[in-house]
Amino acid sequence: MKPLSLLVAVTLGLASLVSAGPAVIECWLVEDAGRGQLSKKPAALLLRQGPGSPPSRPDLDPELYLQVHAMLTVVTHTPAPRIRMGQDALLDLSFAYMPPTSKAATSLAPGPPPFGLEWRRQHLGKGHLLLAATPGLSGKVPAAREGAAAFAAWDDDEPWGPWTGNGTFWLPAVRPFQEGTYLATVHLPYLQGQVAVEVAVQKPPKVSLTPAPLVWAAPGEAPPELLCLVSHFYPSKGLEVEWELRGDSQGHFQKAEGQSWHSALHHHTDGSVSLSAHLQLPPVTTEQHGARYACRVHHPSLPALGRSSEITLQVAGLSGPSLEDGVGLFLSAFLLLGLIKALGWAAAHLAASKDSTQKKAE
Repeated sequence: MKPLSLLVAVTLGLASLVSAGPAVIECWLVEDAGRGQLSKKPAALLLRQGPGSPPSRPDLDPELYLQVHAMLTVVTHTPAPRIRMGQDALLDLSFAYMPPTSKAATSLAPGPPPFGLEWRRQHLGKGHLLLAATPGLSGKVPAAREGAAAFAAWDDDEPWGPWTGNGTFWLPAVRPFQEGTYLATVHLPYLQGQVAVEVAVQKPPKVSLTPAPLVWAAPGEAPPELLCLVSHFYPSKGLEVEWELRGDSQGHFQKAEGQSWHSALHHHTDGSVSLSAHLQLPPVTTEQHGARYACRVHHPSLPALGRSSEITLQVAGLSGPSLEDGVGLFLSAFLLLGLIKALGWAAAHLAASKDSTQKKAE
């Protein structure tokens, strides 16, 4: 097999140990095309653990196996982070560089080579350069946008390598317009590696239910309309609202009957949205006294069980005396006592007037 002078630039979306057999990752094969030119071809790199010959691949010609040396590796441990709206985003990035041969390393100045780092965002068909850094190189670079910063530096300064570097990206107080695909590119002389990080912005909803905590209705009448307010959440997609009846003494849930509907989305200045869900219950019976109705909300930002708020149904004539009933009885007794005293005073005054009139007549 004819030897080739080649380099391999490997880009990984997620670093992991190859512990259960070989793994295939996408990479680029960069060949020396002569006359100072390089050619780049897409390729696949087979990773395996431990020494030994490559595993048998009947579908491949053994003459096509190449002994290659990975020079540049770019890795992120956070390929798809979910950032809560208003919090800072920290996108991990590390890279490693190994000269192709010890002879090539000694022909260069000792220490890690200069490098360039770029972070870009692509969203809805638009791309923006957020940060560019060239540690160790002179020349102007564009100013960072949106308050972004990066830890662009080599981690060590060994004279001949290998070297590892850090390009972790920091973005403060993330808002919805900042979600999208973030592309991190590391540039070295004749080499570059890139990873993509899919950033999703989320905000969990607040859930409240009215009237609360009790709703009253007479037998045969429909209770007041239930209003579930789901406020200040993001994104708007993926929201589900369910109405549950929790009247079973064993704690079982079932879907609540009645007519339900949702309002249109209300957009807030911070990018979050709100909506209201409505439920009109059918006329109640005495058996439904004490039943609990709940509004349960599911959203990508919430745990699997979602978030809920509930009220208790009270059927008129079946509940025990409440605080309001006690206050009413007290006020009634007070007014009745006052009325009795007033009538007694009026009767005494009338009797005294009659006695005075009779004495004058005599």
